[in-house]
Amino acid sequence: MTRPDFALLVVDLQRYYIDPRASFRAWTEFHAPGTLAYIEGRIRESVVPAVSRLKAEFGRRGWPTAYLRLCGTAEDRSDLHRIFRQAHDLAGSEGFPDLYPLASDPLSEILPEAAPEPGDAVFDKTTFSGFASGGLVSWLRETAPRAIVFAGLATSQCVDTTARDASDRGFGVVHIEDAQADYGADEHYASLFASRGVCGGVILSSGEFCADPDAILSRMDAGTSRDRSD
Repeated sequence: MTRPDFALLVVDLQRYYIDPRASFRAWTEFHAPGTLAYIEGRIRESVVPAVSRLKAEFGRRGWPTAYLRLCGTAEDRSDLHRIFRQAHDLAGSEGFPDLYPLASDPLSEILPEAAPEPGDAVFDKTTFSGFASGGLVSWLRETAPRAIVFAGLATSQCVDTTARDASDRGFGVVHIEDAQADYGADEHYASLFASRGVCGGVILSSGEFCADPDAILSRMDAGTSRDRSD
């Protein structure tokens, strides 16, 4: 199999962030009113269109796409990272059960507007990094992309942690700014800025990436890549 230039990784773009029936949304709004209104707007107005643009380009070139889902498999969520588990337990004690839905819960599914297509891979994880749990590592070993293009939620948390792990494992990293969202603009842009030195400094819009990914890869290989803020 020919080694693909890029793989697209869509991180935690799941229903429970914005579905009004989700405890995650209700509990977050209970403690920080308005927070999820921001991220929902960002998801609908920027992230979903950008992911769709990327998927069309990846499909045209035959490059692989994978999705990550943050969810539990144990009823008591004992398999979750301790920070997620603590939040889940606290939310339950305050009347918001199932903060992080089980993998079998429809609220754990990818947003329908950006749902996986036939041939896309989907991996469940219980940690911030997709490399620390689930099947992503094996998939990347098999597909062996030269670089990973990152989209999804939240920029400063699971996206950033997974991207840094990818860089440590020798993958090139491309952050797609308009395909990511955080709980606020400050966190989003601060995370991308901080990631430049660790992940190679490639921060682009989906339009910039899709316009000429071959040139981007060439610049990355030559060590001369520059993001649009430089």
